[in-house]
Amino acid sequence: MKNFITFLVLLLVANNVRADKAITITCVPSQATIYRVSADNTEVALGTGTAVIKVDKDEPVKVVVRLEGFKPISKTYVISKTSNLPKEDRLVLEDRLVRVNAQPHDSRIFINGVDQGTSTAWVEVKKDATVNVEVKKTGFSTKVKTYQNRQGMDVPPVDEFIPLTDRAMFVRTVPSDVQVIVNGKKMGEGNTEVIIPMQNCVTIEYVKEGYVPVEKQYCTKDGQPAPPITENIVLKDRQVAIRTTPTDASIKVNGRIMASGDYVVRVPFSQCVEVIIEKAGFVTSKMNYCNDGVLFPPLAEHLTLPVDEAFGSSIQSDQANVNFTIETGKPEAEAWKVLSQITMTYFDNIELADKETGYIRTSWNLKNFPNSTIRTRIIVKQADVSPLKYTIKLVSEYSGDAKTSVKEDESFQPWDRILNTYKDVISEYQ
Repeated sequence: MKNFITFLVLLLVANNVRADKAITITCVPSQATIYRVSADNTEVALGTGTAVIKVDKDEPVKVVVRLEGFKPISKTYVISKTSNLPKEDRLVLEDRLVRVNAQPHDSRIFINGVDQGTSTAWVEVKKDATVNVEVKKTGFSTKVKTYQNRQGMDVPPVDEFIPLTDRAMFVRTVPSDVQVIVNGKKMGEGNTEVIIPMQNCVTIEYVKEGYVPVEKQYCTKDGQPAPPITENIVLKDRQVAIRTTPTDASIKVNGRIMASGDYVVRVPFSQCVEVIIEKAGFVTSKMNYCNDGVLFPPLAEHLTLPVDEAFGSSIQSDQANVNFTIETGKPEAEAWKVLSQITMTYFDNIELADKETGYIRTSWNLKNFPNSTIRTRIIVKQADVSPLKYTIKLVSEYSGDAKTSVKEDESFQPWDRILNTYKDVISEYQ
């Protein structure tokens, strides 16, 4: 009888265990809402911060706790022989959720380097973790956000709107070491990404020593063309930095005086330019620089003009290569004799002499210098007989090269100077 009573007591206890059970649920943060999830996944709010549920012995109860900005947590309560349900349960939301929206609409979101393939994404930030989010689109500057779920750090936002506004342009240069200078500041060499802020313009210089620099402006202002996604810059035109001695020597480029002493000469692609350096009293220097893909000009050149010895052996004169008329009261025969004597004093050889017409032309007298050749002659013509007049011309020419043959007429040109040997000849005639 005693054993039967004990059995009944144990059976009663077992039935009590398997009966309906009430559980008080509290959640952290207390602003979170507790929902009961039905069999068809419909959620019914039970309370905020706390709720009481009853667990039937025949049916499990599923609850979910939600609070904006947190990853929801769910839990199922079921009565079983192997586990005891608590009277109270505490559910803590720890992992954060950030809803990220990006623009333009076809931009892409990367979470810790993984492409989400969309412009909208949920970012989960677990407790004590850090998550990096990047928003990218070709032609735009990438934006990066870092979210931390750590004590003492800024709480991740519930929503984050990340618009891409600044443009990004990728520059490729030839040669590959061209300097890319943005608004006066060097950003890199060769392949470089350049950021152009929204509603702004930037000026970019593409610079390499020995090349003509290229300068371009790019803007992101309304109504103006958008910058290219990729900019290919090819430096072709060359330049030569020329410095002269003497420092005041004139620099001519293709026949045009450009400067004195210092000048940067541009040599366009597939062309050649002629540069002449000259100064009175010095030997003229002539250079040709080509940029034809085979020949390239030097980066810089210091041109020193040697002293022109012909200059030091002559005087500047307005009598050179000019006809002078001399009138005389002497008889023609006597005048002819005087003219012939003076001419022979300075010139050994008379190329042509005609007393009847009063014409004398000497042969060229040649004088060689290290850097030039000077030739000089006298031409006398009878201009009138009553009164008796003669025109006299002292012809002075130079070649600009040493040991030029006197017969190379095309190599000589008029010289506005007279060798010291002949500086008095006109006054003697006069």
